[in-house]
Amino acid sequence: MLDSETSAGLSVESRGARRQWPVAVTVVAVGFTKVTSAVCSFLFIGFIFQFAVVHYVYHRYYLREAGRVWSAEEGYTEAYPVAPEGMRVTGDLGYYAQLLGLRLDEYEATTEDGFVITVQRLRDPKHGPDTLASGTLRPVLLVHGLMQSSGSFVTGGYKSLAYLLVQNGYDVWLGNNRCGFRPRHTHYGSNDPRMWDWDLHEMSQYDLPAMLRQIRAVKTNYAGKVSLVAHSQGTTQTVILISGQHRHPCAEDIDKCVLLAPAVYGGPLLNSKLFIKFMRFLPDGIYESFFGMNSFMPILMYLRQYTYKLPAFGLTSYMVFSYLFDWNDYLWDVRLRRYHFIFSPVFVSVKLMKWWLRSKHGRGFSTDKPIIDDPNAWFTKSTPDIFLVIGGKDDLVNGDLFVDRLERLEPDMTGRWSYVKVPEYSHLDVLWADDLLDRVGDALLEFLAT
Repeated sequence: MLDSETSAGLSVESRGARRQWPVAVTVVAVGFTKVTSAVCSFLFIGFIFQFAVVHYVYHRYYLREAGRVWSAEEGYTEAYPVAPEGMRVTGDLGYYAQLLGLRLDEYEATTEDGFVITVQRLRDPKHGPDTLASGTLRPVLLVHGLMQSSGSFVTGGYKSLAYLLVQNGYDVWLGNNRCGFRPRHTHYGSNDPRMWDWDLHEMSQYDLPAMLRQIRAVKTNYAGKVSLVAHSQGTTQTVILISGQHRHPCAEDIDKCVLLAPAVYGGPLLNSKLFIKFMRFLPDGIYESFFGMNSFMPILMYLRQYTYKLPAFGLTSYMVFSYLFDWNDYLWDVRLRRYHFIFSPVFVSVKLMKWWLRSKHGRGFSTDKPIIDDPNAWFTKSTPDIFLVIGGKDDLVNGDLFVDRLERLEPDMTGRWSYVKVPEYSHLDVLWADDLLDRVGDALLEFLAT
């Protein structure tokens, strides 16, 4: 793995090389690749969707696997006086916050490498300006997973982790990584290859620090540190940021890290799924023709933009992602499923997907291998305390190997980490399971409070 200076140096070098391309050649190459990748992506999605439908029908109606949790507690019941016409389907996260009796404030933060990202603050209106300025509310930053956004922490309504934290007196902040639903950069346009020259290294070294700086810029009177609650890819960013090998100065502002479905060691799914093998072993030239050089399969984002209000959107999104990643909705409140998928997918770079799925392009993510290639201890006595939430049926990541590492290879973390393992949880159940707060909530709150 690269430290921040080396990573930045490589980034500048690669971008410099791209500046040497003749403008006409760049325009033609990018334009041709966009056309071919759009066609290939459309065919690829159609192929995947057919298999996803067969997979769904087979498991739901032939095997008759149990599903559909009809919870006695609705996620938004008490909110209907606010929305007497019933809940609307909208991409405005502030609307769902309002249904919970909360307010969502939005801020723009600029990373050191020029990306404009959105940072949101979820708060109880009863906390007026005096309370917010007093510095008595402890800030917690929530960081989402791959292809997701901050909405993943909120759409569970009263059953969400974000609402739990607000109700327990925390100053809750929601981070969004670069590009998201609206790619923005201070110098580059979305058709410029330099706009997409990034992966987990840049996200760790620039995006998380920008989020933390934004919290400090608004919350100037809070004297303590910020806690992090991260899911999947967000945990990868966090571990890279706080590790001794890559420790960023802003890591000194973090006191506790909650890692949900920690993506530190790859799970067996990476070696078993045909589509991952297909993407991993394509030659670079064919890979870029297939998936593009800039944004990864942008057709997905456009499909979401024009279809998320349709009644079938939640089910079709679920079928595809369930087939791809071998998780299901059997533990979710099915009434909330369509809302969960409204806030994904988002724009990410082809280079990022290479990092995740094609390990030869960096350390990347491989079955049973760590994200940091260092046999020595990653953490020191100044590393924030860590709490893990692990799903026993999560085959996308291997949380047990991370637990083993903390036990055997991280002496400075002795007594400063703990974990909860829920045997029946898979990768997204740690966000959306109907009984999440009952199974995990108390332990998470206890960890943050100590």
